[in-house]
Amino acid sequence: WTPLLKDAPATATLSAHYAPPQGYQRVAVGPGSFAAWMRTLPVRLDRTQVLSYQGIPLDRPSAGIIAMDVGSRDLMQCADSVIRLHAEFLWAKGRQSEAAYRFTSGDETRWADWVAGERMHIEGNRVRRTRGTARAREHTSYRRWLDLVFTYAGTMSLARDATSPPMESPVEAGEFYVEAGSPGHAVIVLDVVKNAEGVRLGLLGQGFMPAEDIHILRSPLAVESVWFRLPSRPDETLPTPSWRPFAADARRRLH
Repeated sequence: WTPLLKDAPATATLSAHYAPPQGYQRVAVGPGSFAAWMRTLPVRLDRTQVLSYQGIPLDRPSAGIIAMDVGSRDLMQCADSVIRLHAEFLWAKGRQSEAAYRFTSGDETRWADWVAGERMHIEGNRVRRTRGTARAREHTSYRRWLDLVFTYAGTMSLARDATSPPMESPVEAGEFYVEAGSPGHAVIVLDVVKNAEGVRLGLLGQGFMPAEDIHILRSPLAVESVWFRLPSRPDETLPTPSWRPFAADARRRLH
């Protein structure tokens, strides 16, 4: 998998760029998993400054930028950034036929149907489907379909339709925390390390409003500024620098 940018900058993989803190080691993950793939994400070496979809510098708590396009419209915001990473993982693994996401209305759009020629006519919360000419099965077409997803999905649909992991299970890379609302917010766990006592720390990523670079969060409260203490009990919250603390039951995962 290569950076999805026309003029790709120099990059390092996420795992090479962020070493585990002393006394910690990366948690074992399954080969071919979402968690394993995210360790290969390309982190830009030329800047940590977050830019909006218009190229405007934004004040964000950023420790790094994922080398991935944002698009030319104000679409790929926080929940959409979670969807984007998941969708790119499916594409990279040749599993794009599994890609399916729901709008806030509850209507589902599937890549397999869209590429086969499905047209969605949307008026308010009503969706009417017709069949037209098939579309190209290439990544540029996949990216256009994702813009449709980003237009009509959000924190409310992501919180409602994603799976809630068992509260007693440890937090894993690829899971995310989402607070539904207008606005709401979402952050994704990009990688996880643990120490001999079982304490887990995670790298967190986010998009935000307006549409902007997906970036790795930093905080003076995090270990080495980037490794956040992950909740291990139902009464623990996840504080992040751009939003109020996420409750334990805000945790979700996509399959």
